[in-house]
Amino acid sequence: MRLVCASFLLLVLCPFLLLAQQTDSVQQPSAAQQREVSYDLWLARSKAITEDLIKDAGDLTPSARALLWARLAQRWWQIDFEQAHSWMLKSIEIVETRPSMENHAERSERLSTARLLLNIATPLDQKLSQRLIVVLSGGAEHLEDAERSSSAEGLVEAALTLVEKDPQRAAELGALALQTGHPVDIAWLISRLRDRDARLADALFAQTLQAARQTMDSQLMNSLTQYSFPELLHPGVHLPPSPDNLRTQLLRLDIDYLQANPINEQNQSTICLSVVSFIAPVLPQFDRLLPELAGVARQSVNQCQSTSPLVRQRVDDAQRYQPLNTVDDLLKAADDAQDIKARTVYLYRAAALAKQQNNIDRALKILDSMSSESRDFMGEAWKAYRWQWAALSAIQHFKKGDITGMHMIINSVPDDLQPFAKLAFVSQLPTTKNKETDPTLEFLNDVRIGLPRSTVSDAEKISEYFALLRLTVKYQPTEATAVLKEAVVALNRAEQAKDQKSDQNQPQNLDTTSISKSLPAALLEMDEYSVKEAIASITSPYTRTQVRLELLGACLQQLRSTKQASPTTKPMASKGE
Repeated sequence: MRLVCASFLLLVLCPFLLLAQQTDSVQQPSAAQQREVSYDLWLARSKAITEDLIKDAGDLTPSARALLWARLAQRWWQIDFEQAHSWMLKSIEIVETRPSMENHAERSERLSTARLLLNIATPLDQKLSQRLIVVLSGGAEHLEDAERSSSAEGLVEAALTLVEKDPQRAAELGALALQTGHPVDIAWLISRLRDRDARLADALFAQTLQAARQTMDSQLMNSLTQYSFPELLHPGVHLPPSPDNLRTQLLRLDIDYLQANPINEQNQSTICLSVVSFIAPVLPQFDRLLPELAGVARQSVNQCQSTSPLVRQRVDDAQRYQPLNTVDDLLKAADDAQDIKARTVYLYRAAALAKQQNNIDRALKILDSMSSESRDFMGEAWKAYRWQWAALSAIQHFKKGDITGMHMIINSVPDDLQPFAKLAFVSQLPTTKNKETDPTLEFLNDVRIGLPRSTVSDAEKISEYFALLRLTVKYQPTEATAVLKEAVVALNRAEQAKDQKSDQNQPQNLDTTSISKSLPAALLEMDEYSVKEAIASITSPYTRTQVRLELLGACLQQLRSTKQASPTTKPMASKGE
């Protein structure tokens, strides 16, 4: 009887149990379903921003429009290849088209745009990048020197993007750059190649020496010297030095340059600038590697010593038996210097060495000891070092639990620069913090008050506003849209403050460096409508496009993070201009 009752109960209850299970299933979607919904949402957001960018294209010049298509292609390449490839083709066709009555300014702008497109296309597609290489290198003999050099630098920049995965092709692009113009950055390419393939690096070095010998280009020779003797010219920076046989060839080229340009009253300032830049700093190397011709180098150095205290300083440093390799030695040299510029250089070197040795508080004291004349001579560099190093020092005090010392360091920064220092400090705070001593919210609030009051120009504040936005999203999400609107106000003010010249009002590079990684996709999850409204209120179409490109990149990053969980990639429908 009990068995029959139990069976009856099961028959009665089973439909209800199944219904309950189905209801639970509807109410609690699986992880795969949640990922699919997330993918669709981020895809829709990315499409919407892209459509806004396509609308913006109509307000841009042809060159800026070409860059916009290329930036869109770059971002969508792995997600919707067909559409991205179409955009990339469209951008290349713009710079390939040479107007029949093209003037100098138009040609320079077109070649400059092609140079930027090449950097985008090279890692994506070899055939497309080859078309841009033809634009930059074809007919170089008909271009002016500055245009040839700019095109050559573009080829080197493209080569640098290939060093890791295709060093052979990178070296070939470097060789083509030498045939096109005088690419100063080729020395950096040689240095990067030496880490991957010393044979390729040495071959390109030899080609560069030959090009420098034909042109006697002092900038190219200086560049080669900087990367051939890193232990002398960049102490503390770990770069692979060139072999002695190549160094010797470079020093012999220096001698040829000096013999071809004997110093006289007419050329003294120009030649002595070269002497102080790349001959005096390596003077002992002439004695070591080229002793039979070292006298020529030494004579030129002696002739230039009287032209400037800074020249004498470089020469004295090169000839010292004991190099100035301690902070105290450099401070003593500063005390002994009679010229304000020479004294400033010694003081900066002392501060930089103290910072390198992680004695940042001493570095700050040295900066603060500089006179107003020295600070004026350093210009904006003094301000930048002052707040950047203060943030580093404050972090050190905070990690040691010295909260009083942390506040003293921050408070000692000039008022105009304190917002910059506080932002840098908060961005470097450790993840785990004591809530009682955590100054994050206090500093972020101070920055919001201090940035508008700072006399630093709005143009210089832009990157700080977007850095503040990124940190606000992280620590004060409810204030994020308000901070975005404040950043847009600063952007618009900076735009209004520009000169009325067309080349300044219409930037062509669509450069997002100042706001890079400062527009997290999480902004759209907080208040999508307010974010889009704020961006739409940016008055300059160029700046508005930059901001939208940055936000698109953040959205696509979210899309890629869910892509593997979605069985089907949903391509974006084709859009016209």
